[in-house]
Amino acid sequence: MNLVHPELHCLRTTLRSIHESLSDFRPLAARPPVLDSSTEAITSSSLESPDDGQWLQQENIPGLKQLKDSVKIDLDGLEKFLDDPQSAKLPPLSTNAPYLIAVWNEVLCAPPLIVSVLKSFPSPYSNHPGEPKTIPVKVDVVADSGRRWIRVNTIKNSRILAEFREIDSYLTDSEDEDDPEHGPSLAQKEFDNSLLRMGRSLLAAANANPLDTATGPEPPQVTLRLTRLNPSEPGEDDPRILQTIDCLRAMRIDVQLGEHVPSEIPSPMPAPQACSPAQLIPTANINLDLSVLIALVSDLTHAPLPGSVEEAHLRFAAPPRTRESKHTTEEQEPTIQSRALTSQIMQEMLQEMGRGGMFQELHTRLLPLIPPNGTTPLQFWTTAEAHERFMRIVNKIGGPGEKKRAEVLFETQDFTPEAAEARFWTGSRFPQGFFPILPIRIYPDHSPTDSAPGRAEFFRSMEKTCRDILAHETPATAPQKGAERVLYSNNGFPRNLDSERATVTRANARLTAHTVQSMFWGAQYGWTTLTANKSSVKALLREIRAARVAGRLAEDLSSEAEVDLQEVVAIWIVDPRSLAEGARERAALCRPQ
Repeated sequence: MNLVHPELHCLRTTLRSIHESLSDFRPLAARPPVLDSSTEAITSSSLESPDDGQWLQQENIPGLKQLKDSVKIDLDGLEKFLDDPQSAKLPPLSTNAPYLIAVWNEVLCAPPLIVSVLKSFPSPYSNHPGEPKTIPVKVDVVADSGRRWIRVNTIKNSRILAEFREIDSYLTDSEDEDDPEHGPSLAQKEFDNSLLRMGRSLLAAANANPLDTATGPEPPQVTLRLTRLNPSEPGEDDPRILQTIDCLRAMRIDVQLGEHVPSEIPSPMPAPQACSPAQLIPTANINLDLSVLIALVSDLTHAPLPGSVEEAHLRFAAPPRTRESKHTTEEQEPTIQSRALTSQIMQEMLQEMGRGGMFQELHTRLLPLIPPNGTTPLQFWTTAEAHERFMRIVNKIGGPGEKKRAEVLFETQDFTPEAAEARFWTGSRFPQGFFPILPIRIYPDHSPTDSAPGRAEFFRSMEKTCRDILAHETPATAPQKGAERVLYSNNGFPRNLDSERATVTRANARLTAHTVQSMFWGAQYGWTTLTANKSSVKALLREIRAARVAGRLAEDLSSEAEVDLQEVVAIWIVDPRSLAEGARERAALCRPQ
């Protein structure tokens, strides 16, 4: 059967395939080795949510949805035209399909990592004096972590030859140019056309938007893909076509002629499946941040769980407020606190029904790492600043049981190991010695001069990013923490360490300096960092990605595809648990007996 408009049928088939691929396409990118054991992850898993763990992956490429929508618009137009019986009598439909297909092929063939698609950049280049000082310049694919800009142009020989004919029509002889009756000549003084103007605008935009690289600001390299321009096309081989290409290359633009050959185009990668938690193995040395230190002694972690949802709501119920005081801060704070603690005890109940809570999961995942002879015991570590902040917080708002656990959580000469174990597990719903958490060791004041060898790529990227963030902080929060602690505030008064709030970093307001410092230690040693601060993990992952895009991370991108097989957990997330014993006791006193 002979099809009418066979070229349009071919384009429709290709667009259908591209649209289907775009629905599932994700960039081939490193998956951070993060183990999420929070209640949110458990709930998503139990509901078989397709978005479970998506925040751990590289974010979707900006502009990819716009490309998909454009493909759908052209596909719908082709479908409507070809399904119309009258289309056989009509000339072929004008379509943007060749350009969209070429852009999609660039997405598949571009060097990783792809930063964006169909993105516009401001450019100071102007073709005419009356144009704005800055005009947007479209880049079809920003690839190689931002170091390469790719622009597709589907101009044909016939189109640029039409430009040349228009230029030739303005040529006049010298007598006409000198004749004042004819006015000024429109003939070109220098060789120019639309492709050269596009090249200049791309270069101007690249120079105006340099990358922050390890060697200083550098403009991206520009690639111009001319899919349908052929300098040697029989009958359309005007020498000015080759002259145009030579001029573009003289500008240091990488000019590529023709479409990618099929052998160059890889198959689209589907959305990667979430990595199985069973494939992620923590290290025998565990790095703890402040949030987990609090969780280890929290009444929420140890106290018997409520028997029902109603009992959970009553456990931290705030005292009733009077009409006169309901708008005061003093009366609002207990209500806010009780809601937060109720939410956390509900999470604890869900955890108990799922993986059995934090201690149960630590028991399940970490005890198998201890060899039968016990020569490599589990060890838990934290920074000196996390230890100091933890003790200040517990002493200020901790309940009696929480303070007793904090007293023996670290190495101490006041208690024997047996007495410390008994004191820590007293009043806990877990039996004594359920998990060997004691004692937690404190890192020395100064970070190691040399990082641990043989660490996975992610640990090295994490270390470099944390170091860069901390480099903008004061000496008290920098990696080389020690004798230079800031003891006085900016106004000259001594710092009140008991009431001082954690300082957010200059690089990211969602990250505190002590949290980044904890992450830094774990990354340097290549040890698993256990944290209950999920928002900080998200912020740090974004900082790592931004550093990669900016070229500040000297990574071996050729090994990115192998990171999915990574077994060592870099960051392990658990639910947050606040100090709750005091609030529970106050709520109990307010309840009618």
